[in-house]
Amino acid sequence: MIDGLKWQNEIYPYLGQKLSRYIEKLPTSTLCNISEIRLRAGGAVSVTVGNKNIIVHNENNEPLTLSLSENTEVFTRLCGGTVFKYENQIKNGYITIQGGHRVGFCGTAVYEGDKIVTVKDITTVTFRISRQIKNAAREIIGNIINNDKIYSALIVSEPCGGKTTILSDLARLISNMGKRCAVVDERGEICSVFDGVAQKEIGNLTDILNGYSKGDGMMTALRCLSPQLIICDEIGSRADTDAMLEAMNAGVPVIATAHATNEDDLLGRPQIERLIDYGAVDKIFFLQGNANPGVLRKVITVNRYDEDSWNSDDSN
Repeated sequence: MIDGLKWQNEIYPYLGQKLSRYIEKLPTSTLCNISEIRLRAGGAVSVTVGNKNIIVHNENNEPLTLSLSENTEVFTRLCGGTVFKYENQIKNGYITIQGGHRVGFCGTAVYEGDKIVTVKDITTVTFRISRQIKNAAREIIGNIINNDKIYSALIVSEPCGGKTTILSDLARLISNMGKRCAVVDERGEICSVFDGVAQKEIGNLTDILNGYSKGDGMMTALRCLSPQLIICDEIGSRADTDAMLEAMNAGVPVIATAHATNEDDLLGRPQIERLIDYGAVDKIFFLQGNANPGVLRKVITVNRYDEDSWNSDDSN
């Protein structure tokens, strides 16, 4: 099987024969580069390649649509027919399946007080295809480690810009250089854990804190794992930045991601400014975005407490 098509054996059983048959008619070049398959009750089935959305057509060359009951069948297969066993994942809006693919869904939220307890009448199911791209971080690894020092860093881009792919590869590369890495994988995307086993190669000395909030995960890592590096996904809340500052005070660098399109967008966020002001970030890597996922656009070396004297290295 072509390497870019390994996802088919893991995802097609959930889609069923009808959906799989129509998706399979897409060009091989498209199938090898799909990042998402999106099913909508009453709307078109589509796939995402880069920043393009491609509608899947039926035998009459009309947009392929699904009923609510057909979408529900897919969702039920994802839960193995026992939805109650997945209630915690359901209220968070996603399930991780074999291969590390994350399946997100939305519908009608059911609240108890101010908290979502479940989701019913599933109207959209999105398969986000997990691919490990080894050496995706080779372009930036030299800016992360220098003379055995690991720098704290933010990897920044708009959504679907390749941030998580780079995080996974950084964990693999740095761990295999002999450093203890703790990965706080709150949403199960960095290591793609399924049934307790990482579906990606993330290095010989990497410990995974799967499903932990970033704050709880970083504190647990600091207390129990004596890491030489902590890796986590998107930093945004006060609790996230508190934990990152705690790691800095313990002498442990953190590499995290942030959603932003440019420098002004990033620096307009109070918690990011707070991290920079307190010296918790050494480097900022801006990626090109979803048109060129994982490709570096700019590196900024932060001169702490002096935003105007940042050193910028444009990669283009």
